[in-house]
Amino acid sequence: MATAAAATASSTSLLAPAASTTAPAASGPNALFFPSSVPSLRAYPRLLLAFRRPAAAAQGAVLEEEEAEADQRGQYDDDDDDDGYEGGRGPPFTAPTRPRTGKAALPLKRDRTRSKRFLEIQKLRESKKDYDVPTAISLMKRMSRAKFVESAEAHFRMNLDPKYNDQQLRATVNLPKGTGQSVKIAVLTQGEKIDEARAAGADIVGGEDLIEQIKGGFMEFDKLIASPDMMPKVAGLGKILGPRGLMPNPKAGTVSPNITQAIEEFKKGKVEYRVDKSGIVHIPFGKVDFPEEDLIANFMAVVRSVERNKPSGAKGIYWKTAYLCSSMGPSIKLNIKEMLDYGLDSSD
Repeated sequence: MATAAAATASSTSLLAPAASTTAPAASGPNALFFPSSVPSLRAYPRLLLAFRRPAAAAQGAVLEEEEAEADQRGQYDDDDDDDGYEGGRGPPFTAPTRPRTGKAALPLKRDRTRSKRFLEIQKLRESKKDYDVPTAISLMKRMSRAKFVESAEAHFRMNLDPKYNDQQLRATVNLPKGTGQSVKIAVLTQGEKIDEARAAGADIVGGEDLIEQIKGGFMEFDKLIASPDMMPKVAGLGKILGPRGLMPNPKAGTVSPNITQAIEEFKKGKVEYRVDKSGIVHIPFGKVDFPEEDLIANFMAVVRSVERNKPSGAKGIYWKTAYLCSSMGPSIKLNIKEMLDYGLDSSD
């Protein structure tokens, strides 16, 4: 009450007209409607503040009194009531939801966009279990249910950073049981080796004429093998063949003085692999319709090749994770220790 009275007094003093020093105060009945002096324009902001401050101060005083009373008597009643409410408050409100059915009821979001075929074959494996090589091969064959013959693929995450020269991994592996697919081979050579390449089974053989065809857009081959004497002329094809992975390279076995041997190896099942920019190696090692023994032999040949070609700059743990899968099937995680031990046993 004291605050409100003070605010009223201050507002009354501000609203009262200032006394005039030049003119006498008006008197008579017209003095109320025609005052002799009016407040200055500079007093209007002060007038507004005078009207606002009392209301804010009074509201703050009321809130402080309510908080003090709540602290004295306790904000909530701790005793449990018979109506099921605990602590004087009811349970939180939850809006009624319609039960989900079908794919929407799956716990993982990524499974809600999968096909029915994928969800069915995914039940055959445990997602967080590490399998040994024979079990993983058998499971991969059971999980391949596409309408075509799928390829068997191996994916290894290595502890490598290929941006460093001493941590790059690029090599070839001879699959003992083959790849299960035909390879169309083109050979760039000259002289007598042209006849040797044709006799070895090359599909396309040529020299400078074949180089001109490639510059014009001819790409109807899977592998391009070149003799060392043709490499200065092949250098101009780097922008065309490089992005497609067809540029001849000695590390890939596609540059060799023995053209006949190189053709035979790729026809029998020689596969090139390399680590990508994220440190992963992707290698196809056959078809899912191969017998399990043949797939195991090809896969262990791949593991021994990757282990044998370990870069000099690889430090610490070399193998991070290893997975098997078919072209259209889910991945199967392998136990790396058992995989490497199995490789040593099979190699002996």
